[in-house]
Amino acid sequence: MTASSNAAELQTETLRAYSEYIRDVRRSFDERVAAGRALSDVADTGAVVRDGQVLVQAVRGDGIVPVPGGLIHHWRAVAFIPKASLREAIAVSQDYANYKHVYEPVREAAVLEQHDETFRVLIRLHKSSGLVSAVLDVWSVVVYQQNGDGVMYSVSESERVAEVENAGRPDERRLRPDQGTGYLWRTSTFSRLAERDAGVLVELENLGLSRSFPPLLGWIIEP
Repeated sequence: MTASSNAAELQTETLRAYSEYIRDVRRSFDERVAAGRALSDVADTGAVVRDGQVLVQAVRGDGIVPVPGGLIHHWRAVAFIPKASLREAIAVSQDYANYKHVYEPVREAAVLEQHDETFRVLIRLHKSSGLVSAVLDVWSVVVYQQNGDGVMYSVSESERVAEVENAGRPDERRLRPDQGTGYLWRTSTFSRLAERDAGVLVELENLGLSRSFPPLLGWIIEP
């Protein structure tokens, strides 16, 4: 099955539900930034630092929240990078041209605009799993914010997502945003990087909006 099958369009009520959900997540994120707190209580325990674990957990229920006409996928991950500085971690995060060498689903990535610590980027994602294959172009705005010494927060929010048919071929065609199979309509990532214990603690809170179907979005934002 490719991205050309099982078409679905994003409905107004679905987008409204996601926007309201994201608004609440953003409010909680802003409160934690203002207080200089970690994004999750797990990150405060130090277990990740001590044991070298990568912790992944559903933020609500099983990580999938039904809304009218769609599903919100909401997960959090915490990891520790030993012997790294915050400056080095930020450099990797902002080196979009090399994303395809670092992050498996990324086929291409580029910075379209940059104003100080605000980036507008285009990332092409590709994944095949069994009979499922999809290529997506995701335009996002990413804002980085330093919060005191040794801490950096960032927010990445998609402007639009378009599926690509026949990617890399002469007849490649980009579908209009919010049309296609509905594998991914919107995505947001809230991040915190903090220097501690001779390394960098990385927290990511990822959200995505997809059509209502047996989850095929896992290769992007789920464990």
